[in-house]
Amino acid sequence: MKFIVDEFTEEKRLDSYLAEYLQTFSRSKIQSEIKKGAILINSIAVKPSYIIKNGDLIDINIKDEILEIKPENIPIDIIYEDENIAVVNKP
Repeated sequence: MKFIVDEFTEEKRLDSYLAEYLQTFSRSKIQSEIKKGAILINSIAVKPSYIIKNGDLIDINIKDEILEIKPENIPIDIIYEDENIAVVNKP
C-alpha cells in the first residue's frame, strides 16, 4: 500500500499517524514493522519517531501473519459445568 501525506494532515510521528490510519495494527506492531524496514518514507527507512510532512510518500509492505492454533489434549479436572459457568480444579 502506498499513499502520499496531504497538506491537511498534521505533522506527527509516523508510528502515531499509522496507528490511527491502520486501525487493524497496534502501534507496537507498526513500530516493529518500521524498524524492520517494511514501512518506508520516500523509499528510505526511517525511525518510528520520524515526523511526517506534506508530500511524504509512505510505502507500507506488511505481510499478513497467519497464526495456526492447534488444540492440545490436556486433562482438566472439571468439578462443575453448565452453560454459564465452569469450576475447574487447578493444582
